[in-house]
Amino acid sequence: MNNSENFYSSNIVSQQNNSQHPVNLDDFKAWYYLINAKPDTELRLLSTGKVLELGDIRSINERVLNKLENHDIVANSISINFFLSQGKIKDYKNWAEFERENWDTVNEVVKSLSITWDIAIKLPQYENPQRHSLKLRIGNLIPPKDMFQLMFTSDNMLEIIEAGANGVCKVDFVNEIIATELLNIVSNWYDGLKDAPEYKPVQKIMKKSGGDLSRIIRQSTPFLILILIIAYSNYLYPVLGIDDTLSISNLQTIFIIFVIVYIIGLFLGKYIEVYIDKKIAKFEDYPKFTITRGDQNYINAIEEKNKSLTWNIITRVFWIFVAYLCTLLFKFFRSIFF
Repeated sequence: MNNSENFYSSNIVSQQNNSQHPVNLDDFKAWYYLINAKPDTELRLLSTGKVLELGDIRSINERVLNKLENHDIVANSISINFFLSQGKIKDYKNWAEFERENWDTVNEVVKSLSITWDIAIKLPQYENPQRHSLKLRIGNLIPPKDMFQLMFTSDNMLEIIEAGANGVCKVDFVNEIIATELLNIVSNWYDGLKDAPEYKPVQKIMKKSGGDLSRIIRQSTPFLILILIIAYSNYLYPVLGIDDTLSISNLQTIFIIFVIVYIIGLFLGKYIEVYIDKKIAKFEDYPKFTITRGDQNYINAIEEKNKSLTWNIITRVFWIFVAYLCTLLFKFFRSIFF
């Protein structure tokens, strides 16, 4: 009979012989955890905008182990998982395997990191060691496109929140004090990480207000085109057979022309809006990791990409307004000199 069964039997006998005494809640939780492996769980979501380096991984491991030295540790294991680009995974079952890795030769980009500390702690109030686990994950667990499906397939709200979080620290515990200590260590460590570089000022404005700008352009384009039509009406009306006399026929023709021009302006404005919105949507955030050689190359590629997108948007909007202003100025100078 294994330890869990002995513990289970002894508790049953104890309850039968001492049925007049209520079962202690902490003892019951400890027994229930050993038998069913379902401890209490506490979750903390981690904010965005941090960059994780290789030395930071070593730092958090040292902090956790130093804290555990204050307790009677029976067993302790660490596993580390890296989810890389191109569907690759690096899985290390212990810390020594992780330390042997030469990260400077890894050309893939780190997408997500998961570290799990599995700990058996001997607590004074319990006969058997109690299992605690601390899990730290940085990076998305599943792509955003799969979150919708998860919401329909899972009834566990905690699971949905954990899967969708950018970063999360979770501890399964019997002793709440130890759990709080471990969570605080991770939170303090994470807050001390380097902040990710922000977008350039122009890029920040585009990310924040680019949608409003594109909507303004879409809504104003039909009216700007109508203004041009009115400005050049003296040249267009004779071509279209419209004279200066006020008649129902002329008004109908002008009305039809304005409606057609307005509709064309709507489509043109919508095209410009979609173009700008697509370009803004392609802006990429600064990576969460600078661990591999691939991470550094990816950072350089993102900076160049965001810079190129910025100039594409600025150039397109600039030439649209330049063309419009030149058309009006041409009409103005033509009316003066000719």
